[in-house]
Amino acid sequence: MSWKGKRVLVTGGGGFIGSHVVKRLLDEGAQVHILLKTHSSPWRIKDRLDQVGIHTSDITDLDSLSSIVSHINPQVVFHLAALVDTSRSWDLVAPMMKNNIVGTIALLTSLRQCNLDVFIYTGSSEEYGDAPSPISECQRESPLSPYSFSKVAGTYVCQMAAKVFDLPLTVVRPFPTYGPFQEGSMFIPSAIRELLLHQEFKMSQGEQRREFNYVGDMVEAYLKVALCPGAGGEVINLGNGIPYKVGEVVEIIKGLIDGETIVRRGALSYRKGEGMECFCNNQKLVALTGWMPKVSLAEGLRITVEWYRAYYSNNRGRT
Repeated sequence: MSWKGKRVLVTGGGGFIGSHVVKRLLDEGAQVHILLKTHSSPWRIKDRLDQVGIHTSDITDLDSLSSIVSHINPQVVFHLAALVDTSRSWDLVAPMMKNNIVGTIALLTSLRQCNLDVFIYTGSSEEYGDAPSPISECQRESPLSPYSFSKVAGTYVCQMAAKVFDLPLTVVRPFPTYGPFQEGSMFIPSAIRELLLHQEFKMSQGEQRREFNYVGDMVEAYLKVALCPGAGGEVINLGNGIPYKVGEVVEIIKGLIDGETIVRRGALSYRKGEGMECFCNNQKLVALTGWMPKVSLAEGLRITVEWYRAYYSNNRGRT
């Protein structure tokens, strides 16, 4: 299948991974529409706004979603919209259920009358909790936060819809991803931001082993899965499966940043329930699509640090 002329809807198209998916699809010649949360800014794709259809709605508003979907009549949907917060807080239970479960159900309901070719649901490696690594798709989920529980529930909704209602659904579970245009409290953007701004970076002892995937490689995986006839109904890990100690990653970042940097290892405790290893078995992804990562951690971090350096030196904001 060629992307040229394909009508594609990307929910969360203004987000970190979603914006990169949008740009790649545009480069491939697709007719791209994005769903944005009301009052959110598409600053990550501000130079491509004249090339996309922009639609704003609450993901849980079925009437609004149905109107938007009827107008677009998408052939392919990448569902990346989600409330993301991995904190172990009971206060997050209700908003996670509303946004990530009810929202997914509303989106699927709005799409039932479309002649849909592919629906890619974005789960999370967080669904596996503290499962032993390398983690394969056959391992039982063990959510350790309201966010990861909501993602597991969304996965089950999609599997049910695929089996019972014959919707062309595939679940992908991205493992930790980094790159330009990332914000928030994730490990790599936090480390780069604080060290570039000459702030003290506090972390654990850094002995945890994690995999880290450059966003361009992950976008390639998304598109390959969407084009794969054998992916329908499957749950597929997205990741390179190459673990690094997080302390080693910080040292690479320090080496890329000029000037004095201060890292306080051991200043923070490990998170409750945090496993010391988390990396995937990606054999299913490779077997189905032939995907292989192209960007090394050192090169990906170099590109990412340079983007942040330019971002802060130019004092750019979300305009």
